[in-house]
Amino acid sequence: MGLLAFIERNPFLCFFLLVVAILAPAFFKVVGWIILGIIALFLLILGIGWWRMRKMQRELNNQFRQTASGAGFNSSGSAGGFNGFGGFSTGGMTLEELVRQMQAQADAAKRNSQNNTNSQTTTTTSGSTQKRVNDKVGDYVDFEEVE
Repeated sequence: MGLLAFIERNPFLCFFLLVVAILAPAFFKVVGWIILGIIALFLLILGIGWWRMRKMQRELNNQFRQTASGAGFNSSGSAGGFNGFGGFSTGGMTLEELVRQMQAQADAAKRNSQNNTNSQTTTTTSGSTQKRVNDKVGDYVDFEEVE
């Protein structure tokens, strides 16, 4: 009873399924080749993408090795023997000490630039006249919407 009700509710779908079942050998042969071609194209694109990623990875590894050999890396010592970075000599410091020193230098430079801007603003404000602004400008007005 359920199958007959399905056929009565969906006559076009059932007719399409019947035609496909009768013509399946010829129909699926063509469709099968099309699907196989799409799958082959997809696999080819994946293969080319994988090959290009491997090529870029090898190039980056070679560049890193060339940069590292010129920057003071060597195989002796602890943790690969990091002796410098980019031509900058660390003087035997660990990486944590180097980072702390660089942060301290950055903080000092920031304080100096703030001190310079503060001293410049105080001298310029004391030597110039102060600008007068209307009292009504910039006031906040609180209001309510009435419906």
